[in-house]
Amino acid sequence: MLAIGVSVSYNYGDFSAVFGVWARAQPPERSGRADEQNQGVSPARDGPTWRSVPLITNANILLIDDDPQDRSLAAVVLSRELGEVRVREVGDAAAFALALSAGTIDLVITENELAWSDGLTVLSTLRESRPRVPVIFFTRAADTDVAVRAMKAGLADYLVKSSSGFLRLPSSAREAMERADQDQLVARSEPWLQTLLDRANVGVFRSTLDERLIEANPAVLRLLGVSSIEEALKVDLPTHFMHAGSRPDLMQRLNKTGELQARVVELQKADGASVWLNLTEVMLLDVDGDIVVDVLIHDVTHLKQRERELRESLDEFKRSNEYLTDFASVASHELREPLRTIGKHSALLAKDLSGSLGKSQEKSLDFIVDAVGRMQVLVNDLLQLSRVGSGWKGFQVCDCNTLVDQALRNLQPAIEESAAAVHREGLPTVLADPSELEHVFQNLIGNAIKFRGKEAPRVTIRAVQKSGEWVFTVEDNGIGIDSEDFEKIFQTFARIHPERPGTGIGLTLCKRVVERHGGRIWVESESGKGSKFLFTIPVETREDSEQQESAEPSLRSSQKE
Repeated sequence: MLAIGVSVSYNYGDFSAVFGVWARAQPPERSGRADEQNQGVSPARDGPTWRSVPLITNANILLIDDDPQDRSLAAVVLSRELGEVRVREVGDAAAFALALSAGTIDLVITENELAWSDGLTVLSTLRESRPRVPVIFFTRAADTDVAVRAMKAGLADYLVKSSSGFLRLPSSAREAMERADQDQLVARSEPWLQTLLDRANVGVFRSTLDERLIEANPAVLRLLGVSSIEEALKVDLPTHFMHAGSRPDLMQRLNKTGELQARVVELQKADGASVWLNLTEVMLLDVDGDIVVDVLIHDVTHLKQRERELRESLDEFKRSNEYLTDFASVASHELREPLRTIGKHSALLAKDLSGSLGKSQEKSLDFIVDAVGRMQVLVNDLLQLSRVGSGWKGFQVCDCNTLVDQALRNLQPAIEESAAAVHREGLPTVLADPSELEHVFQNLIGNAIKFRGKEAPRVTIRAVQKSGEWVFTVEDNGIGIDSEDFEKIFQTFARIHPERPGTGIGLTLCKRVVERHGGRIWVESESGKGSKFLFTIPVETREDSEQQESAEPSLRSSQKE
């Protein structure tokens, strides 16, 4: 292994003070020196501690310099710091031409001031023959004008030959080769990405801040209904398509990361057709240092059309719902009057003809009176069901103990007649429509009394908090429900015990009220073993109540099924 003595002093520093008196022209033997190589430590006893740089293997580095001592010293630094790299030294034009035709080159490090050429000429030659090879200027004197011109031409780095410059050279070389590898991966992926975007009809374009279109992919041109950028410029882009026309407007739309907020705009295409586009923008500097805006766009016209259809359907639903509510109110009023008339005159007829009617005639008259009564209850229940949620003004803080007390007062005649015992454990305060929630308690307690067994009804009401909601339970010792009827009982007009009074609307109303409060309702039961009706109400804060949409509470408590 060849060793050469180096003692080179420059005006800008003594390199012997940095690298030691002796430097090896080739990297040291690696066998038995794993620790030294991992730590980047020079084998010389009195040498300096070297910075650890990740090793790069099998890289081909072209080192161009007409000063053999500078070339040798740079080769030593690169070999020691980068690992298994192959450094080819070039000192004249002939050697440079030969090296260009000799095979793979991963990095070029060149002096700017060459006796036979200069760095800019070398860079230009490499850009023509090896455009993807990174180039570093490692030169004796700093020249700002040359550095700027070289950077614009694609120079990877510009270093001056000084003690710090030699120390910086390995890491600069490593970074340049890593960037080149990344650029090559990007270059390979660009055609695939462009094809993918084009097939997905996703447009990409770049514009200046003064709203001048610079470049665009084919998808953008299709979205605009044109065939070239020149035609695209004739479309009314500034008003409908581009970013904000003034810099203050644009800056207001910037977020903290420099990205512009996504927006949806309507564009009038060249053929006059209207299209809705979603734009995602980012502002950045181009290679010339000018501010540009890159935009990603895709067609959302179908979503806008669907949104419009949904809005129209919702408006129609609201109109229909209002019509049905009004109709139910008018119909109930109009039905109540003839029902009251029939009931009144049936009762008078039964009184006047008392004792003069036969048994079959009395039975028929009783049927009329009973049917009128059931019809009146049905009309009232239908009206209550139609009014759930209408005229709502927002949820209120409700003490469920108070609501249950009111429901029990409404049910007092049935409680006394059945000798029912109703036990209530401590109930919570919730945000709800008090009238509607009271009606839920009244229906469930009333059903427990109505569908009792041979024993006196026993009803227990309790609540527990689970996973952000209150779970209420109304449990009884009644006749129970078969499992196949668990879903049926919540359907409108469903009556699994037609021999008992009721309209089949009460549990339907309970379900609508609970779901409108963001909860759910279900039953657990066995035939002959009583039932447990459970429903949930979300645990919310007073602030949640204040954010509710204005409306007016509607339901009034009354006895239901």
